[in-house]
Amino acid sequence: MCAAVASSRSLARPGDLMCFGMLRDNRLLIIIAQHDSTAEAQAKWLFGIDDEQEGAFRFHDNTERELDAFGAQIFEALGINVEVRDDTYLPEMIGRWGYRFPSNEEFAAFSQSSLTDVDPTHDDPDDVVIEYYDRSYLLFKLYERAVIQHDYDAAPFVSDGVIDVDSFTSFYTSVRNRRMSRAGKVLEIHIAHILDARGIEYEAQAKTENGKKPDFLFPSQAAYEDPAFPEEQLRMLASKTSIKDRFRQVADEANRIRDKHLFTLTPGDVTHPKLAQLDELHIHLVMPKVVKESYDDLIQGETMTFSRFIEEIQGLQADRPQSLTLL
Repeated sequence: MCAAVASSRSLARPGDLMCFGMLRDNRLLIIIAQHDSTAEAQAKWLFGIDDEQEGAFRFHDNTERELDAFGAQIFEALGINVEVRDDTYLPEMIGRWGYRFPSNEEFAAFSQSSLTDVDPTHDDPDDVVIEYYDRSYLLFKLYERAVIQHDYDAAPFVSDGVIDVDSFTSFYTSVRNRRMSRAGKVLEIHIAHILDARGIEYEAQAKTENGKKPDFLFPSQAAYEDPAFPEEQLRMLASKTSIKDRFRQVADEANRIRDKHLFTLTPGDVTHPKLAQLDELHIHLVMPKVVKESYDDLIQGETMTFSRFIEEIQGLQADRPQSLTLL
C-alpha cells in the first residue's frame, strides 16, 4: 500500500511517497521517499507503482514477484538481508578458489560460463548483459557468505565475551571495499565480453586528455589521437551500475567527443532533474530494454537501449573507409 501524502515528521513534505510493505516474516516495512527523488523512483519500481495520486492509497500485490539482483540491492540498502537459496554452484566455486576471492576477471568469466543457454554473439545484448549481471550478483552473495563464515570461524572477533575491535574493523573494511569495487568492474567485463563476441572495435581504459580513462573508446585510442580521424566516427561509453552524482565525471573524459554515452542498469536511478543535468552535459543514457521500460515516457524517450547502441557502433564500423581503420 502506497500513497503520496504529507507527514508530521519534519523531513517529509506533501507529495512525498509513503509505502507500507508486509515482509514474509511478518515485519512491517515503512518507506517515506522524497518526491521526484531516486529513492521514490526505486520504491515505485520495487513495488510496481505507476498510478499513485496525491492523498490516495493503492494496494499492490507482489507476493508472486521473483526478486532479482536489483530488487535485492534495494532491500539491502534498506537494511533487509536477502539470502540466496540456490547454492548449486557453491561447491564448484570453493573447489576452484577455496575461501579466497579470485580476480574480477575470473569471477566474471565463471558467471558467464555458468549460463550455458546464453549466447553473447547472437542473443539480444539487452538480455545478455542483464543475465550476466544478475548471475554475477547472486553468485557473489553466495560465495561471499561462505568466505565470511569461513574467515570468522578461523578467527572469531569475540573471545570470552571480549570483542577484538581492530580485527573486526579491518575485516569489515575489507568486505565493504570488495563489495564497492566489484560490481562496477565486473559489469565492465561483461560489456567487454559482449563487444568482443560481436567483433566490435574498441579500446578499454584508453587514455585521453589529462590522463582520463574512459571505460570504452570506439574504435581505438590511436583513432582518437589522430586529428585526421573524423570526430563523428568516434564514440565513448562509460559504464556505471548506478549513476548517482558520478555522471559528471563522464563529461570531460574525452573532449573530442561532444555527445557521450553512459551505460547504467539500475531501475529507478534516473529522475527528471537528473535527466536535465545529463542533457546539459550532452550525456546520453544507454540501458538494457527491461530497465529502460521501468521509466516513464519522458525518460524512455531520452534513453537508448544497449542493443541499439551496439547497432550504431556496428554501423559506424561497417561504413568506415578502410583507410580510417587504425590498429
